[in-house]
Amino acid sequence: MKYALYALCILGCLPCLAQPVCRSTDYRTHELQANPALAQTIASIEAFTASQIKSRPVIVTGGSTAGGTDLTNNTTVPLITIPVVVHIVYQTDAENISDVQVQSQIDALNKDYQKQNADTTEIPSYYRPLAANCGFRFGLAQQDTNGLATTGIVRRKTSAAAFTIDDGIKFTASGGDDGWDRDRYLNIWVGNLTGGILGYSSVVGGPKAGDGVVVLYTAFGTTGTATAPFNRGHTATHEVGHWLNMIHTWGDDSCGNDQVADTPPQEGPDYGDPGGIVLSCSNEPYGNLYMDYMDFTNDIGMHLFTYGQRDRMRSLFASGGFRNPLLSSTVPVALSDTGSAALQSSSANITAYPNPVVSEVTIRLTDPSSIGGLLEVYDQVGRQMLTLRITSMVLQVDASSWSPGMYLIRVSGSGKMVTGKLLKV
Repeated sequence: MKYALYALCILGCLPCLAQPVCRSTDYRTHELQANPALAQTIASIEAFTASQIKSRPVIVTGGSTAGGTDLTNNTTVPLITIPVVVHIVYQTDAENISDVQVQSQIDALNKDYQKQNADTTEIPSYYRPLAANCGFRFGLAQQDTNGLATTGIVRRKTSAAAFTIDDGIKFTASGGDDGWDRDRYLNIWVGNLTGGILGYSSVVGGPKAGDGVVVLYTAFGTTGTATAPFNRGHTATHEVGHWLNMIHTWGDDSCGNDQVADTPPQEGPDYGDPGGIVLSCSNEPYGNLYMDYMDFTNDIGMHLFTYGQRDRMRSLFASGGFRNPLLSSTVPVALSDTGSAALQSSSANITAYPNPVVSEVTIRLTDPSSIGGLLEVYDQVGRQMLTLRITSMVLQVDASSWSPGMYLIRVSGSGKMVTGKLLKV
């Protein structure tokens, strides 16, 4: 993988400096220089990610990865719930953003990561098949690290006029606010950032104390201080993508490698709100995927994550993955309608017992039209564990070889589809 700092930033290119941008690549370079051993940790995580993706083959249609899809239906990928704590570090009243603005950002994250964003209609038809529901649900934490009730929003008055990528905003001792346990929470710091910084993310595999993302207070959420062209919540979507091991679409190098099979190569970042086909790096016929959340376009032009990006992100949560501990977080979260609408268990149509299951589970169906359809089971990272033709209303399934965790049961037949959940212990 190429982690070299992109030439526009190394050389101090004037167009790059003239507009606010994500600084996660700069931050990664700084962290690797400060801690050379981090490179080995990153390499290990990449090897694990590659092995996980290899075990979930992609079905390619149309003779091109541009039409890639997989066996998991876009609407039924199992949800991974992530408790969020937002640290608002402010000096002025304007920087002390409202709870409403914070919730607007949580809602935007849920829409973007569950493919509920209405602007998917703006994706060009030739790239529309790439748009994936990544299956992440975000909610403000309702319990702090000491087990006490919280709103998931922490406010810290500071004497610092602005922060940079040195992590000062993340620590009380430097005028910021200390983060919470990364194995139970996603930390998001919001404040005033200097030098044209829209936001940045910690390095996957980096120090625990600084784990999380940082976002400029005028680029956070969709209301209040959120200011065009960064007022649709996509800056946080982009930075959380880095937190989930996403690389910029150009691979942080000229025609670089973002380690995702279904994103075309591109020469560098796209800015503003491009239209039409932008060709680079011999990526004919459709050109740059500039509507991807991991590019540098304005919020109005960002619309999708791809299936390949989804698989890369969710691989972190597989058994042994870097973010797998979050699956065991017992922190309750506040869920808005947006955060809970993507997947509901149709328990009236599917009954699984015993649940939790140790070895064999009985699945009972209530709708006779299911006969002749398919029963499928998927794990938390979207891997298909089982598929069988439904021949009766009561089915026996051997789950003894499955790893502990939550599984999605999906039954499809006669134009209908219902889902249920099964816990393996």
